[in-house]
Amino acid sequence: MSTATRYGTTERTRPHESWVDNLRVTLIAGVIVVHTATAYVIDIPWYYDDERTGSFVWSVIFGFPTFAGGAFGLGPLFLVAGWFAVRSLARRGPGGFARARLLRLGVPLLAYILVVQPLSDYVGNLRSERGSFLYYLGMTEVGVMWFVAELLACSLGYAWLRHRRPAVQYRRSCRPEIVLFVAAATIAISTFAGWQVWPWNAEVVLNLRLGEWPQGVVLFALGIYAGERRWLDELTPASTRRIGWLAATAALALSALFGAMIAWADVDVLLQASALGPTILFAVLDGLLAVTWTVWCVTWFRRRWTAHRPILGRAGRASYATYVMHPLVITTLMVLFAVVPLGAPLKFVVIAAVGVPGSFAVGYGLTRIPGLARGF
Repeated sequence: MSTATRYGTTERTRPHESWVDNLRVTLIAGVIVVHTATAYVIDIPWYYDDERTGSFVWSVIFGFPTFAGGAFGLGPLFLVAGWFAVRSLARRGPGGFARARLLRLGVPLLAYILVVQPLSDYVGNLRSERGSFLYYLGMTEVGVMWFVAELLACSLGYAWLRHRRPAVQYRRSCRPEIVLFVAAATIAISTFAGWQVWPWNAEVVLNLRLGEWPQGVVLFALGIYAGERRWLDELTPASTRRIGWLAATAALALSALFGAMIAWADVDVLLQASALGPTILFAVLDGLLAVTWTVWCVTWFRRRWTAHRPILGRAGRASYATYVMHPLVITTLMVLFAVVPLGAPLKFVVIAAVGVPGSFAVGYGLTRIPGLARGF
């Protein structure tokens, strides 16, 4: 029996799919914009925040979009990672798949913790502190690479599961409505339970954001389900539109709750179980929006934005390296622009406009270095 047949698929390796590049570039660019906003217009810690605006208007305008981007923006990448993990494990087997994930995810994660994170801290504080690189290395953390750390954990868990229990071929999958409901309910329940131990957005255990892990785990599992049972292929355009409208409705409801919670008290305090009702509602909307947004986004890109563009293809292949390096790139730009006499909101616009292509350029450059390309 071949490896591919044993571990759940007889599908041959498909040619490169351009929609995946387009999706990755769009989402990573959005992440860079969100992180730039945290430095200038939103009161969320970043490596450089010496010029953050005190304007309430700017905070209101960018508050919920920044929160939503941070909470749900990477969801489609979890689903896609699970989806492609099925193909990779079918080709390599569980052991080979686990080794490949340790190389591709584990090595950059370690490099980030030991080099990029402390270096970003060092550069970001050049104007206000005199700490050395070793000083910041001593207080390093996972930072934005919590996403990669969770992907690595999910991948190793999937390899172990398929080693113990190979996938079974099914003729039919469950109805899409049932799949969506189960996934959303699982995220809501597990997230609420997790918040009782690790509060939302809490900086615990090297800032791994463990309170947000249930969402990523379920979306990764949903991607595996899609890869092994071809569930996404059963979604019709009409059902995809309904999912999109449901996501929009959940986003509006969560926006209203977010605004009410800010008006009432600090969001972080409320989500430490001191307000049970809002916390439960927040968890329910978190699960609903995470699933519907992710499924709609992946389906939309897969059907609507399939055009191949060489520059997007190169950027897509460099998107992982871009994600790893973007904190250092945009923090360096922020420090260099510190002497420019512009207000913080305008600097946000300028740094975002320069930082997105600049980060992708650095990421692409790393993928061209012999020996590093394999890691990215």
